[in-house]
Amino acid sequence: MTTVAELQPDPNREVRIVSHRQSSNGVYHDGIVRTVTCANADENLYAVTLYRPTYGSESTCYVYGTDQVTEPTRGAAPADTERSYADRQRAFDRQNFGLPPEHN
Repeated sequence: MTTVAELQPDPNREVRIVSHRQSSNGVYHDGIVRTVTCANADENLYAVTLYRPTYGSESTCYVYGTDQVTEPTRGAAPADTERSYADRQRAFDRQNFGLPPEHN
């Protein structure tokens, strides 16, 4: 596992930064690293610009150099392929009319 201080811009790699600056439980910052600059050396604070391809936007987050960098664990969820839209709508209608669920 790397830290923010060791982070380098890489256009082909998406990362997750787990920052403990704002919350003791950790705040996640996901994206592709564009720039990493030392914002305040006395406080070990770094400004990291992340590009989020899902939203097509860039944002800068301020994190400690000791914060952990991992692989992102979540992404866009695939569509529900087990049940079609018609099946889900029929189940919803049955529930609203107080009917028992269908058994396949």
